[in-house]
Amino acid sequence: MEKTLADIRIETASQAADLFFAALPKEQKEERVFVLPLDGTGKVLAKPILVSVGHEDGMATIDAGVIFREALKAGAEEIIIAHNHPSGDLAPSKADIAVTKELKDLGERLKVKFLDHLIIGKSSDGFVSLAESVDDLDDG
Repeated sequence: MEKTLADIRIETASQAADLFFAALPKEQKEERVFVLPLDGTGKVLAKPILVSVGHEDGMATIDAGVIFREALKAGAEEIIIAHNHPSGDLAPSKADIAVTKELKDLGERLKVKFLDHLIIGKSSDGFVSLAESVDDLDDG
C-alpha cells in the first residue's frame, strides 16, 4: 500500500527536503520559496505551498505575511520553509539567517512553531538545514 501525503510525518530535515525537491521544477532558473504546513505532531497537512518566485538571476522574496497566511489557511501548527539556490551554492546568506530568525520569532507570537528553513541545491541530495547549521537562531 502506497503512502499518501496524509500518512507522512516529518521527523528529520531530510524527510522535509524530499518533499521540497519533489515540488521544484527540474530546471531551476529562479529561486522559489515554499512553506510546508504540519500539524502539531509533524504530520504533513498539504504538499509544499509555493509562496514566492524570483526573477531569473534574482532572489525570491521571503514574505512572512504570505508564509504564515498560507500556513494558517492549511491549518498548520508547525511549519518548515525552504528555498532553492539555483547556483547550487548551499551556503546561507546573512539575509537567509536574518529572515529565519524573524520567522522563528513571528511564529512564536502567532503560536505556529517554526521548525526549520532549508536551502535546497540542484541535486536531490543537496540541502542545508539552518536549524541544524546555525548556532544562534535564538539570538535576537
